[in-house]
Amino acid sequence: MKKIILTAAAICAFGFVNAQELKSSKGETYLPEAGDWAIGFNADGLFNYVGNAFNHTANSAPTVTYQNAGTFVGKKFITDKMAYRVMANFAVGSSTSGDAASTTGEVKSSGFDLNVGLGKEWRKGKTRLQGFYGADVFLNFKNSKTTTTYTASEMSVSSGSFGLGAKGFIGAEYFLFPKISIGAQYTYGLVIGITSPTKTTQTGMPDSESGKGSNFGLGGVGVSSINMTLHF
Repeated sequence: MKKIILTAAAICAFGFVNAQELKSSKGETYLPEAGDWAIGFNADGLFNYVGNAFNHTANSAPTVTYQNAGTFVGKKFITDKMAYRVMANFAVGSSTSGDAASTTGEVKSSGFDLNVGLGKEWRKGKTRLQGFYGADVFLNFKNSKTTTTYTASEMSVSSGSFGLGAKGFIGAEYFLFPKISIGAQYTYGLVIGITSPTKTTQTGMPDSESGKGSNFGLGGVGVSSINMTLHF
């Protein structure tokens, strides 16, 4: 983490020399404009790579990860100072293994995972250092089912969960290059989750349910890692 902070500070110090210049020597605009799209990702891996290059530490290829775990994060700028934020992930899958005549049986598994969110962001600042704030609402839904079939019997286990939340955020970013920025944000929000009971059905046995639950959370200030955003 120390390497990341020192590397980011060095890059920002270099950039602040021209903090008031909002166009590059080629005439390219640094800040996002109405009509621009943007995508964001966690850039910790990139800064680790740069930091290791300076201290002669063994270096793997630079990597980027999710800005929000398991979701795509994008923006659409409606004006130079306001954008809609979108978070999305959809996954569905199934698999089959084994044989009904074997001791382990034939196992069929399927699952569904949906995460979506929508928010609105406002921006402040007249230099390459930009502050931003706003709010997001989001929901997620997951379910899964596993069925094991033997020659003369069958057992199915299914479960699911649902979550809903809203969070406010505030942060800042600096445009190192035209339309390329690094930054971080704090969040504070409300989350409600419901876990459906795990239902088990088996040939010759009564159905059973277990594990039903719910959760509620308010607060818990969170901070993102160093994020990079590309605008185009």
